[in-house]
Parts: sequence; structure tokens; C-alpha cells
Amino acid sequence: MRNVLFLADPNSIHDRKWISYFQEVNYARCFVLPRHHQYLIYRQAGFGTNEPFEILSPIRDFSVSRFPGTVREASRIRRIVRDKHIDVIHILYAEPNALWCLFRDYFGVPMIVSARGTDVLKTIPQAFRRRDPLNRLVAFIYGRAFRKADWVTGTSRAQLASVSSFSGRSHGMSVVRTGIDKKLVDGDTSAFFPLNSDRPFILFPRMMRPLYNHTFTLEAIALLPDSVKRSHSMVFLGREGGDEEYKREILSLMEAQSDVVFIFLESQSQESLYELYKRAGVVVMTPVSDGSPVSGMEALLCGARLILGPLNYDSEVFSRAIRMKEWDPAELASLIVRALDDRITPKLSADEVDAMDRESNMKRMLGIYQSLTESKVST
Repeated sequence: MRNVLFLADPNSIHDRKWISYFQEVNYARCFVLPRHHQYLIYRQAGFGTNEPFEILSPIRDFSVSRFPGTVREASRIRRIVRDKHIDVIHILYAEPNALWCLFRDYFGVPMIVSARGTDVLKTIPQAFRRRDPLNRLVAFIYGRAFRKADWVTGTSRAQLASVSSFSGRSHGMSVVRTGIDKKLVDGDTSAFFPLNSDRPFILFPRMMRPLYNHTFTLEAIALLPDSVKRSHSMVFLGREGGDEEYKREILSLMEAQSDVVFIFLESQSQESLYELYKRAGVVVMTPVSDGSPVSGMEALLCGARLILGPLNYDSEVFSRAIRMKEWDPAELASLIVRALDDRITPKLSADEVDAMDRESNMKRMLGIYQSLTESKVST
């Protein structure tokens, strides 16, 4: 059995899905090294029993301006590698933890960076666009860190293209998605439906954060025909998404649309989400940046008519989704009406299902672990 050190968020359902798989198949003992704010949330939430991993005391972020502290944290990671007999370090979100790859030779074990979307599509590339001395330095070390990694994965081809663009990396990269447990999707979730009404609804399932572009969807809702507004509720998830100022802005915009019924649902079980996808007239997701969203894959596997914004989504996963051509609220309103009129359930091919399947994707990740730990790759 291997020992894997994850630099990950123990509160993230997606991180937990990745980590738990390798213990489920008895491949690895898993250790999680969180950032400080992640660790505080984890403790406050009362986690800690029956976990699929061992949680370690948190690490301070890599800092250029406080580099002596960064060196001390690197020494601590090296001690963890030695004391826990770590075989591979796996970073589950690139910003800022990918920077620890600069110490790859010091740690002495293979390192993997898994990009998840906004990290390599938006946040890190911003440093390359800014010309002040600090961002030039940050851009340089990010590029070097990605080249030092033994392997890089992304949940979409667009993410890997972005990594290549800003780092010059051209090898040791592959698409590995979080994936969906199809057996759970196909199960009977009818008892978990969270709404108290049979009124038809349109579902907007992304969290209340600026990334997810609710102002744009509200502009489109305002343009819907009166017949749709009278007959359908607009169901949103995650009002407590963490950005209070943004939440107040969105609620104010909703109050201004007095002819629309808005419903907010907070944290939902996986079964409740699946039942919402199965019953929604249409599911709408228009973030300003995205990878291969798990919520989008879940919606398609549940048979939903899914509308996505004009981003570079992988065709092998999202060919059955309805795709916007431009950032135009009138276009989105028109597509919503068309999707409501079209009652045909999207039929996914076997290849599309395989591309979304958790088991298939985690087996790809397992193969990367095996190739790196067995060959003892050095860079």
C-alpha cells in the first residue's frame, strides 16, 4: 500500500471524492495537509471521525515576501514525507499550492498538480498579464513550478492548454475529471425532493459567488415571456456562498423583479440535488470561468436539459448540452424558452458516460500514481 500526501481542502466535496477513492480500493493511506483557513473551517464543522484520511496540522501559504517562513514550511513538508513514508505528493488545486513544486527535489518524491478550472484559467494567468515587479516574479515561479511537477492533470483540455501557454510545459499532462458515481444517479431519489410544490421550475445550481455570474442570468430571466414567469419558479442554490456583498446585490436585483417567483435552497444532500436535476424544466449554468463542472455532468446524467455559457467546454462531455454562442442575455432567455418547449431527454453515448464516470477517471489517476511511484521519476 502506498502513502499519498494530499495538499487539499478537507471541506471540499470534490477533494474528498478524490481522496476517498484510493482508500476504498486499498491502494493508499491518505494524508491531507490543508491551508490554515481550510483547517479552521474543518474543525468548526466538527469533522474528524471515520474520515478516509489522516488530517495534518495546517500549512501556511507559500509566500514570496515572507520567504524564510516558506522555507520553514518546506522543511516541515519534508519531515512529513520522511515520517509518514510518503510515496507521492498530490496537489488538488493549483493556486497557490502548485508553488510547492519548486521544492520537488528537496522533498525527494514525485509531485502531481491537479488543476480544477479557475486556478489555471483565471487566477494564475492574471499574474502573467500584470507587469509590476511582484507579479513578474510570481509569474516566473509559477511557470517554473509547473515545469518541475512530475505530472499535471486538468478536468478539461482547456485547462491543460492554459498550463502549456503560461508555463511552456508540453509533456506529462492528462485530463482527469472528478467524475460522477452513476449508480447513485440511477437510484431512486424521489423521496429527497426538497421543494414543497409541484410548480414547474428552472434550476440555477451554482453557488452565490461572482464567478457564477448571477447578474447575467437575472438579466435573462427579466427577458423571459410572461407566460414562463407565471408558470415557473426560479430555483437558486447556495445563498450563503460566502460573499455577503455579492449576495446583497443579487437579492436586491431579485426583489426588483416582482413578477418572478424566486426560491433559494441552501445546502442539499447529493440525492436532493439529483432529484432537482431530474425534475427541472431546464438547468442553467453561466459561470465566467469553468472546467468540466461536476454539477453539469450530474445534470446531463440525470437527463436534464442543460444550458451552458459560451466557454470552451470539452465536447466529449458536453456535446449534449445547449451552448450559448455569445454573452447575450436575450440569447439565454431564448434558449431557456426553447429548452422548455423541447421535452426530449438528452441521450448520452457510452463514451460520454465513460468520460463522466468517477470510477473510470479515478482509474486513470491510479495509473499515474503507479507510473510515477514505480519508475521513481526525477526532474
